[in-house]
Amino acid sequence: MMGTAPAHFLYPAFLLLTCFLSSANASYVVKACVARSLNHTCSPTAITTRRTEQPVTGDCGHTYDQKGSVTWADLTLPDSPEGEDGGVLLVEVTTAISGQSTDGGFFVRPSRRTRQWGRAQLNGKKSATFYLAETGQYSVEFASPEFWRTDAALSFDSLMLFVNPELSIPSNAKIISDDSTVVAEDLGPNEVYVFAADYQYDWGADHVFKVHDNTQIYFEPGAHVKARIVQTEKKVDNVIISGYGILDTHYDLEPDLVGISDDNTHQSIGIYGKNIKVHGVTILNTNPKCDVWGYCLNINANWSPIGDPTDPFGANELQNQALPAPSYKPRKAHCQEKNMDDTPNTNFENCPTSHNDGQKVTFVKCMTWQMGQDGINAGRYGTVDNSFVRVIDDAIKPWDSNGIYTNVTIWQQTLGWPINFGWWNWNQPDENTILEDIYVIHNHNWRSSADWPETQSGQCTIGAIYGSGAVKRAYRLKNIFVETAASCALGLEISKTAYSRHPTSEGCVGSMVDFEIDGIFFDEDFKSGSGYANFISGEANPYPACTGELSGKIENLKIASNVAGKALSESDFVLPASGTVTGLELKRAEDPHPAGSWEKFEGKNAYVGNGATYEIDEDAGAAVTALEQCKERCHSDLSCDCVVFDGQNKLCWKRRGCVAASFDVDPLYDVYVQEEVVDGEGSGGNDDGEIEDGEIKDGDRGGEEGKVGEIPFVPLGVGIGGSVVVGAAAALYWKRRANGARTTLLG
Repeated sequence: MMGTAPAHFLYPAFLLLTCFLSSANASYVVKACVARSLNHTCSPTAITTRRTEQPVTGDCGHTYDQKGSVTWADLTLPDSPEGEDGGVLLVEVTTAISGQSTDGGFFVRPSRRTRQWGRAQLNGKKSATFYLAETGQYSVEFASPEFWRTDAALSFDSLMLFVNPELSIPSNAKIISDDSTVVAEDLGPNEVYVFAADYQYDWGADHVFKVHDNTQIYFEPGAHVKARIVQTEKKVDNVIISGYGILDTHYDLEPDLVGISDDNTHQSIGIYGKNIKVHGVTILNTNPKCDVWGYCLNINANWSPIGDPTDPFGANELQNQALPAPSYKPRKAHCQEKNMDDTPNTNFENCPTSHNDGQKVTFVKCMTWQMGQDGINAGRYGTVDNSFVRVIDDAIKPWDSNGIYTNVTIWQQTLGWPINFGWWNWNQPDENTILEDIYVIHNHNWRSSADWPETQSGQCTIGAIYGSGAVKRAYRLKNIFVETAASCALGLEISKTAYSRHPTSEGCVGSMVDFEIDGIFFDEDFKSGSGYANFISGEANPYPACTGELSGKIENLKIASNVAGKALSESDFVLPASGTVTGLELKRAEDPHPAGSWEKFEGKNAYVGNGATYEIDEDAGAAVTALEQCKERCHSDLSCDCVVFDGQNKLCWKRRGCVAASFDVDPLYDVYVQEEVVDGEGSGGNDDGEIEDGEIKDGDRGGEEGKVGEIPFVPLGVGIGGSVVVGAAAALYWKRRANGARTTLLG
């Protein structure tokens, strides 16, 4: 049963901030308003938030120890009238979570985007005010960088702010009923629908909406729909799924219902066709049972067939195929060039032929909690832009030709690759896909990398265990930014015995040819561990018939990298079959977002009472590879004003409230001040950090007095306060200098 939406379903300008309906949440308080520009003020008002947490309780190996929660808010940044300056969001966040504070720093990630908008105003230790000047997906963190190298990171209660563009919902949209008694409902063709915020879209079991041609489906802000949206029995044209509501896979799927729950339809959104647009939706999987799989979003998946009403498809048909002569069922392709058994596909109706009629995925948010609940695959000619993926398995899956993935923010949990190059693609050319400006803000897959059974690579930032006969060619990756601890950069293997595979009828796997990674940046060195490393290997023992580009080689791979200031070299990789990796080129990449401008104060020190109001890094400081990494640590921290650098021992200390005129004289150190606070005013100003006269005033940041006294004796290499002590002596101790300076290494 449908009803017609009233005219108030048009949501202009900033209205989405105040009308977003959701459940109460005491973890964070978020306030926001629109200011005219940076350094101008407005009066923030409370924003209602939503929350999802690990739904699986008890012992479940498929969660890989991932716990915690995500609180989030959908905000709207208004469009600017032509000829006028755009507005910015002024945001105030307060955390009520135990253990979270600004003591170790304050971050709004991706930091390369947010740090250009100025540092934060700290309102004590549990609250901060800052600007967001562009649409995007932002993680607000009251935690130190060192925290993300510990197991405690796996239980972190996080806050995401999703800043969206304006969206209007057509007033003629029909409200979708919440009282259906069937498992699957048809939407369309030639209709406009809306999920309303005040309806209860919970059928007590899995529920599916099948889309048809020329169908538009909108979500009113606050709508929470426990269902899935699919079409895998045919190819459709012109489908729009749009809005700032929730699509939640919450219930078990009935097994093997064709077009409903067979493995090609095992997705929250899974559709075949062209001119398919998905915008703004938050996709969750909150099923509380263990071992429940299914992608967030899969459009024109190149490993799955058109549904056969007499024979449900199972993904195990592409696993453990007999070699050297695999036998595939004659399943029909949708838009692949070949059917599953490698016979030609002759039906390309409603298949995209360019980016003009290809899939477009924008401002989508995907959050899941188990292995097998992968992220986003947009298919051939698909575009994914300005979206967020937080999953326990592979995040983005560029598995087909001419894909474009840009401005994607990834929070990789305890399993999977943030960027996966493929498993079991059907046999057709796979080339010319582009990935650019990918922000991996966290990558916890070091938790499971040592246990990964198939290769020494574990799960790196980029990787695959590729077992397809499709030759992959000319992929271009540019500006991949990894902000916190990761296990490794690249783990790439081609293998005819890959767990999930689709080799040719002769048992051949395709080569990867002319791949280029033009800039992959790690702000920190890798989190070391046993059983995993950077790893590259082609197929070591191809069958005699497998020659040329079907011999499974990795050819002409170019990598420009920067790992805490150092380029990857060949010695950083495990190359077990070096003859299968030819033309490898490695060089250093230059960060397109350098750590700003700094003024050097040679032979100076800064600490509480002498030119700084707070010591973010105390005691041993942080070991760094070079001065640039020290600056980067401060530039990424929106609460940091300057750094103290010990060039001889490569140690770094972050400071707040830096006043150059008050620095201590000390020839062992240099102080580097970010350009904005060199004027000597530092972070002084009004004592309570209020917003005055249209500008955010830097006030007293509320730091504690510096600790003075002895630091306990520690042997070489043992950490103090989470940091690692480095030096040449067999046994060292740290002692606070009598004048209150930060700790100094003594022999």
